[in-house]
Amino acid sequence: MKTTVAIIGSLFLLAVAAFCLFGFLATFEPTNNTGQFMAFRIGYSVVGVGIITGMILLIVNAIRK
Repeated sequence: MKTTVAIIGSLFLLAVAAFCLFGFLATFEPTNNTGQFMAFRIGYSVVGVGIITGMILLIVNAIRK
């Protein structure tokens, strides 16, 4: 049961990580207001790294038990 929950949770977190990746890449489009997009880059990066860390911890805990 815990393996199934870990797989479903990992797939959900993978979808959120993909959203963060595409959002991060979208902030590199040319614009006049670079400061605002730098804030978005930092935000997408922090959330993406947090999601990937959570996904790794979820998988490691499922493998251990």
